Amino acid sequence: MADTSWTNNPKMKNVDPRKLAILLELAKEAEGMPMDRLVPLLMNTNKKLKEQNLTFSKDESDIMIDILTKNLSPKEKKQFEMIKKIMANKK
Repeated sequence: MADTSWTNNPKMKNVDPRKLAILLELAKEAEGMPMDRLVPLLMNTNKKLKEQNLTFSKDESDIMIDILTKNLSPKEKKQFEMIKKIMANKK
């Protein structure tokens, strides 16, 4: 079962229910997933948001990254951050 303790974060208080559903699905899918499969999962999540004309705020994006990286080693977290920066530069 995916850890949903992040839903208690005060930053999540007024999140659109559609965004929350996407985050919950992401948390479930990312549970125990190796880093090399997280990037495609992140891209799929962004696609779902765009299909619904939604975007994550900075706080929501930070929570999403926390969900994705919570079980990664420090080395994998560093690699993920590098990938995230590269993706941000391509926008």
